[in-house]
Amino acid sequence: MLPQAGEFYFLWEICSGGIEEGNTVRTFGRLTTYDARISEAILSVHRNSIDYQLQVRTSLVEPFEARIGSEYMVLGEIETAAGICSNIPVIQARLLMDADGVNLPLLERAVQEQRKYFQQRVARDALETEIETNKRDV
Repeated sequence: MLPQAGEFYFLWEICSGGIEEGNTVRTFGRLTTYDARISEAILSVHRNSIDYQLQVRTSLVEPFEARIGSEYMVLGEIETAAGICSNIPVIQARLLMDADGVNLPLLERAVQEQRKYFQQRVARDALETEIETNKRDV
């Protein structure tokens, strides 16, 4: 059985604490620190005058060429905090790739448009189901 593909969350959404442990997520951020000895890295994003950080466990993706200051995309599962920074969210990376050159503002906009489309589709499906139910009742 293949693992989940992961829903896209922005780093600031993950840091808000609304994502449950075990959920598969995709996100991106700038690599600010990396410690190969303990297989942990920190991704960060600055948004609306706030710095958000995500601890990334890298044991499943090593060896990788860590470039401090580069943008990275990560796919993995949310875990409980235990490591170099226990006050920030933790993700066990299954995939960690360099995202330098990716137009991140455009990616953010695309994710928001996709979410909007899915919300509209769910609302439309619910309305259609309600109409079908009402037709049967008449």
